[in-house]
Amino acid sequence: MSTIDHSTLDLAGLIAFVRVAELGSFVRASESLDLSKAAVSKQVAALERRLGARLLQRTTRQLSLTEAGQTYLRHAQTALAAARAAQDAVADTQTVPRGRLRVTAPMSFGLLHVAPWVGGFLNAYPQIDLDLQFDDRTRDIVHEGLDVALRIATQLDTSSLVARRVAGTRVLLCAAPSYLEGHGRPTHPNQLHAHPCLHFSMTPLGRAWEFRRGEETVRLALTTRLEANSSIALRAAAVNGAGLVRIPEFAVANDLESGRLEVVLPDWKFADLGIYAVMARRVYVPAKVRVFLDYLGGAWKRTPDWRGGGLSANT
Repeated sequence: MSTIDHSTLDLAGLIAFVRVAELGSFVRASESLDLSKAAVSKQVAALERRLGARLLQRTTRQLSLTEAGQTYLRHAQTALAAARAAQDAVADTQTVPRGRLRVTAPMSFGLLHVAPWVGGFLNAYPQIDLDLQFDDRTRDIVHEGLDVALRIATQLDTSSLVARRVAGTRVLLCAAPSYLEGHGRPTHPNQLHAHPCLHFSMTPLGRAWEFRRGEETVRLALTTRLEANSSIALRAAAVNGAGLVRIPEFAVANDLESGRLEVVLPDWKFADLGIYAVMARRVYVPAKVRVFLDYLGGAWKRTPDWRGGGLSANT
């Protein structure tokens, strides 16, 4: 059986390679690591020499993993996750939360209801550095080394991860008063076929909208006038009279309060959404993670009906 020469292990090269592979770019990796592109390229090249294998296939237009690179990436991500867990376990013995905290959140929710609280959080915990990424993709938090992923869903798929429900939000059907005055106010979901509907394209239900009133359920497959992968974009279109929008309350609470939008079919309900903090399953929950969740959860509870989002009415 062959033995491993630990003198050939290259932690800096491993970190550089993983970041290049995850971000798909030497430039973005160098920005993330606060190094020059040349330094990152040199570290990856040195790693390849030590391994005796090509990990990345480089062309002028594309960067891709070789077969050896794909294998190495899986093991390297696991090793880095274990190293972070070991570091967290030690750091957690300290009384002051500290270290780099990597968090991902859905784009619209993150801009409206995470970003406005970041400054206060950083002031409260000066020894925490925050890496905040807004992305509507479902990220692999273990392989990408993320500490917390905020996810919004009626319910989460069962997995090996740990999910903590930190808040909830209603889903509403809304329109601008000017639109309703010009096109009429529907009194039943079946009348929506006569109206332009604005639809969030990343919902798992597709274009079907399901309404409930008591024991009655109506499910509509709609032809939508506008689809977008951003609640902020849909909200702006609705405020400007483009049609009826099915949208989380957190995105339109200020507009409802001001009268720029109003709720349509108030007796009919959509399924509520839960807002979850998803984390890798581990023995120690780092102090930096605990205080982040407690801080944001407390901030959201202090925000009645999701009013007070960070974007202005004219965004």
